[in-house]
Amino acid sequence: MAPPREPEPVGDAPVPTDDRASALLARWRDEQDVDALDELLRTEVVGLAQRLRAKAGGALSGSMSASDLAQEAIVRWLRLETPPSFVNAGALRGYLWTAAWRLLVNRLQRPERALVRVSTDESLALSGPFAGALAASGGFESMAAEEQRRALEVVVNLLEPVDRECLGLVYFQGLSIEDAAQRIGVSRGAFDMRLMRARQRLATRLVDWADVVG
Repeated sequence: MAPPREPEPVGDAPVPTDDRASALLARWRDEQDVDALDELLRTEVVGLAQRLRAKAGGALSGSMSASDLAQEAIVRWLRLETPPSFVNAGALRGYLWTAAWRLLVNRLQRPERALVRVSTDESLALSGPFAGALAASGGFESMAAEEQRRALEVVVNLLEPVDRECLGLVYFQGLSIEDAAQRIGVSRGAFDMRLMRARQRLATRLVDWADVVG
């Protein structure tokens, strides 16, 4: 039997319904039907790339495209000596999403992009101001402390540099608003505005990421 070929981008092809995707997966699992696997992965990669673009935003550009990450996650699964099996398409989708997220984090750690590390204490300091909103979302508050730290670390590194700087000065370095404003050479009012926007962007991203980081 020929090995399954690597998936290729398929433009805006629709992601199959769960019933169709699960049927294709069953054909591959039970009958080793390579054509079924090929059809499944060529369409699944589209949904995976769309989700990456929605979650990662501007962090994906140039050589690190959502499509590339989605395809790499799938190819790595195919290359495993003993690939895990899945009872349905939802389980496969969750596995591929986790793999793609890890690839994204690894790419963000490359030397050309300085990665902000978030300690457990910093995670507690940074998540405090958003406790109400995050509790309402249901995802973040249910995480263990280490899972919360990882979620915050990913989200902080997906923010614009100016947002990371404002949050870092206040929540990581513990500076007062006045001292932080003085550090970067702006008025207290201007810094307040920047910090408010940074917190809003962080909260929005964190609610989106809370259900997939763990």
